[in-house]
Amino acid sequence: MHSHVRRAYSFACLDCGNGWEGDYDIDVTVDEHARISAVYEVEGRRVPSPLMSPSCPECESRKIRIMRPGRVSSARLHET
Repeated sequence: MHSHVRRAYSFACLDCGNGWEGDYDIDVTVDEHARISAVYEVEGRRVPSPLMSPSCPECESRKIRIMRPGRVSSARLHET
């Protein structure tokens, strides 16, 4: 079985406070032994899964909180 999905995630660095969002195209394959594999792409370029050891693009910390999409922009609206 093969399927293609698009997922968005929001990320927040727990060390420096940086927040960012990303959209990913994911090709998911389930083989005859029920093993699942997923290939992540951003703008046609293969990338590692954003859920496995993400790091902050600002400070390179690995203390990252992963949230549902839209959380970063809504948090920015509440900043004063």
